[in-house]
Amino acid sequence: MLAVSLSVMVACQQSGGGLYFTSDRDGNLEIYQTVIGSGEEINITETSEDEYDAVLSPDRQWIAFRVGDEENSSIDVLNLGSGNAPERYTASRGSGNFFTPVWSSDSKRIAFAGDIGNQGARVFITEITESSPARLSDIEVTGVGDWSPDGDSVVFFSETEPRLGIHVRNPDGVNQRQMTCAKDYDAVWSPDSKRLAFISEREGNPDIYIMERDAEDELCPNTKDSRKEVLRLTETDEAESDISWSPDSRQILFVSERDGNKEIYVMESSGNKQSRLTFNEKADYSPAWSPDGRTIAFVSELDGDPDIFTMDVNGQNQTRITNNDSADTHPRW
Repeated sequence: MLAVSLSVMVACQQSGGGLYFTSDRDGNLEIYQTVIGSGEEINITETSEDEYDAVLSPDRQWIAFRVGDEENSSIDVLNLGSGNAPERYTASRGSGNFFTPVWSSDSKRIAFAGDIGNQGARVFITEITESSPARLSDIEVTGVGDWSPDGDSVVFFSETEPRLGIHVRNPDGVNQRQMTCAKDYDAVWSPDSKRLAFISEREGNPDIYIMERDAEDELCPNTKDSRKEVLRLTETDEAESDISWSPDSRQILFVSERDGNKEIYVMESSGNKQSRLTFNEKADYSPAWSPDGRTIAFVSELDGDPDIFTMDVNGQNQTRITNNDSADTHPRW
């Protein structure tokens, strides 16, 4: 099994086609990896604890994930290229509930949310091998959304008044700014670091909005006159979710329930040309672009349980990657 695991790791790095996902097929949640077309699905965590919500580093050498349950969890990182005895570190420190890890663009640091002693979650940041996180922000947060690809901003969001909305801060702990002032969350930077897409319930139900990094939200106090504002991209009576930017920053994948159940859609970053990509009777969700922008991985409940599929960017050539009676979710390239 070790030899097979190592060969798949090498193939992942050489082909750029490695796909990671969460599965409960062994009785608890574990992180798996596969190379598209190889037929091999390897458990890379393989412990008795639940391990899930994996995020791959930009250099594809590390993977961060959550360990434990919803009440008591840590953030661990695993070195994918460390050979026979993969290096594993716990990035969070102390007991508590740690979640939503995000990577720096140089793959050397991670930021995450952590609630220690039920005092409300805060944002922490650490070098991946030091396990000595420093607090990045004092406001209570709901989660960390993203780290900008240019390395300058960590974005996080709060559902607590009076700091309700999306905030950004330089990873060195300076220049904190509140960008929005509504029930806004799941913010994701465009790959060119110029725009931020997020989910907002400011009009009642979850829709997708976008703003440039120096735009002004009219809902915030003391908003200045600005030509750059928060723009609404979707406007339906049903919920939208699961934002994923294309590598060239021109398109956005998302999930919408506008046609009766969760299906995957794509649109231009302006909100124009919204097109449905999946047409299944069961739910499809969690879309993720491949690094080369040619393939989309997603979860489908086509046969009653969640499995991993891929498709072309136009929705054609939908291909099943996993096929079992367990739940395979959260695909990441």
